[in-house]
Amino acid sequence: MPENQTIILAHGGAGSDNAHSDGTDRACRLGLKALQSQTPLLEVVCQAVAVLEDDSRFNAGTGSRKRADGSVRMDASCMDSHHRFGAVSAIQHIKNPVHVARAVAHSPHRLLTGDDARQYALELGFEAVDMAGTDSKAPGTDTVGAVVFDGEQFAAALSTGGTGGSRPGRVGDVPLFGCGLYVGPHGAVTATGHGESITLHLTAYRTYELLEQGHAPQRALETALSWFEEAQDAGLLIVSRDGYAGGSNRSMAWSAHTGD
Repeated sequence: MPENQTIILAHGGAGSDNAHSDGTDRACRLGLKALQSQTPLLEVVCQAVAVLEDDSRFNAGTGSRKRADGSVRMDASCMDSHHRFGAVSAIQHIKNPVHVARAVAHSPHRLLTGDDARQYALELGFEAVDMAGTDSKAPGTDTVGAVVFDGEQFAAALSTGGTGGSRPGRVGDVPLFGCGLYVGPHGAVTATGHGESITLHLTAYRTYELLEQGHAPQRALETALSWFEEAQDAGLLIVSRDGYAGGSNRSMAWSAHTGD
């Protein structure tokens, strides 16, 4: 990859239809445009993920899967090379949870949950909406996400409606530090798939360690996917100073756009 080249990658989740890559393309285009207009990097990556939250084909935001009690409870997180990290868990009735996670990253807190996360969002003026959710029997997809590199720094963000039909209080990997995403001076990693397995493997941080050790993104991707059993869906986006990679052991809509 040329030195100082900007790049943004976005995915619609492990198990998402490859035909829906028009949605991830749109997220990348918006993110790249924001990047070129000098928008702060953490905001860039969250804007890209918000595009996916607003696309009902993906399991995040408006497309979130209903829990066992019929509720819609969403998780989101973001992080950048400056070690800013913010997350929300089981938040309800907020249009774009990823933007609330970004606000948390700039606060004294790292993770807010449930009703308190929603109240925090309302205090900051975020939009409250009735979330109808998607029937859990519909074809499922997993966490959406994006990673970005501006030639110097990295950032990543995730958002999900969680596993359809799960217990209302169930929390997967997305808001857990180092599990769903991790960012440092050597690169950015986002994971998607079976949340419990991703958590137990500490997937994002361990994949980042491979970049730190000098592994190319494609090799790091292949190594990380090998940690999962065949029945466990998993996918990743990875960007480093040496290039990028994306893929899943299932189908996955994903895109990569580069700029000057």
